[in-house]
Amino acid sequence: MKQKLQIFALLCGLAISTNCFSQRYLSEIFTAVTVSSGVTYGNNISVLTGTPASQPLVMDVYQPTGDVQTTRPLIIILHAGSFLPAVASTQAIGKRTDSAVVNMCMRFARRGYVAVSADYRLGWNALSTNQDIRTGTILNAVYRAAQDAKTCVRFFRDDAANANTYKIDPTKIALGGFSGGGYAVLAAVSLNKASELQITKLIDFTQNPPAPYVNQAVAGNFDGTDTTPLNTPNYASYSSSVSVVFNIGGAIGDTSWMEAGEPPIIGMHCYKDPNAPYKTGNVIVTATGQFVIEASGSYDIVKKAQRLGNNAIINNATYSDVYTTKANVNNAGIKALYPFITPAPGANLSCTGANANAQTEQGTPWDWWNESVFIASYNAYSSTTNGPVVNCLAKLSNPNMSATQGRTYIDTIQGYLNPRLVCAMGLAGCLSTVGLKEYAYSGNLNVFPNPVTSEINYSVSGGNTISRVTLLDATGRLVLSANNLNETSFKLNRNNLSAGLYFTTIELGNKTVVTKKIVIE
Repeated sequence: MKQKLQIFALLCGLAISTNCFSQRYLSEIFTAVTVSSGVTYGNNISVLTGTPASQPLVMDVYQPTGDVQTTRPLIIILHAGSFLPAVASTQAIGKRTDSAVVNMCMRFARRGYVAVSADYRLGWNALSTNQDIRTGTILNAVYRAAQDAKTCVRFFRDDAANANTYKIDPTKIALGGFSGGGYAVLAAVSLNKASELQITKLIDFTQNPPAPYVNQAVAGNFDGTDTTPLNTPNYASYSSSVSVVFNIGGAIGDTSWMEAGEPPIIGMHCYKDPNAPYKTGNVIVTATGQFVIEASGSYDIVKKAQRLGNNAIINNATYSDVYTTKANVNNAGIKALYPFITPAPGANLSCTGANANAQTEQGTPWDWWNESVFIASYNAYSSTTNGPVVNCLAKLSNPNMSATQGRTYIDTIQGYLNPRLVCAMGLAGCLSTVGLKEYAYSGNLNVFPNPVTSEINYSVSGGNTISRVTLLDATGRLVLSANNLNETSFKLNRNNLSAGLYFTTIELGNKTVVTKKIVIE
């Protein structure tokens, strides 16, 4: 035994990229991350300046350094913001290099994922005094961002089929977004029928005849795979589908967009978010208080996803972590929903010297920024010295903003999110699924190797025989079986099954049924 322990210790000491007591995807097993910055994933038409112009779509790609796995799950994240450029709109956040999204991508990559922070097209008329203009332009901004998210998905499928630069598994792609990015990814997976653009609140009645605010003949189809005045197709032959979606803040234009069979949704949201409703409510322009549109936040979204059965793949798993326990105290029984109960607004901040400006409820406590850099950037952009005031105003909804606070919130986001992503994508590490339990057997039954690369070996002794074996995926779906056996040993080829967690059941000649967990690499 001592010799075995010494060998184990030696192997752990030689391991460069993994922790012997950690598990890929659920733990940070890599110490270094390689970042490819400014990668162009497509090109499309921007209306940010009012004049349509071609714009490159750019992303940063985060990969675990030294990883030898050649088919990695992919997580694409859209950054926060209000569909207007940071700094120019007096916002400290709103770009792919925001601290929160960078931190999330680094953590995902250290867990073994390929992670992406993607820019998307911006631009709407937030300050118009005409509600139809405000509503119409924000709907089109979300629509364009959703198209861009799906373009990014297709870029990676094209790469996997050709250059294979990023070595992703095209069957395991997650799409997520912070606040404004949350609006975009939710639309990307739910807004997919022309009739969904024709509900009353999405119709511009100032036109004759009334017509949807989003004109697909101009804006392009839902995937952005056709040629129109404001859309250029990219990788049109590839699928835009994803395995799972998560939003951290943000909302959906209308829950009627959601239908059975769409991807599962994991929602995280501040209970009193002043900018995106936690349930269903009005979205307003922060600077003016003017109404934009009624939208539905994470509570109503995840509740409907659960009712439709879309979240079954993640809800049917068992979670015993502290984050799940905390969420279940406040989420009213809606699984896959984490409500953040933030502190009430405190003392006012004096942002203009003599005049105090009232704090608001917190909506994005995971955000943080370098104040001196933001102040200098704003002063340079505006040719003024108003940077300190603008920075103070940006902190009104995040008064305790700091890297320490932001990372603490992201600890919770990652702790709650990762086990559910693992289950949604069928990765190794999904906890036992309801109805699929591992049963022990006192006889001499062996199932090996585990993890599996090409085939599963079964053997039994003691006068028993194997009569049937099956293999089920993490959702309980039968994927392989061998019947009418009468063998003491048997081999089951994995065929083309994707890597992930599976359950194998073995029926013996004496009618004993044994269930064991199997990981396929």
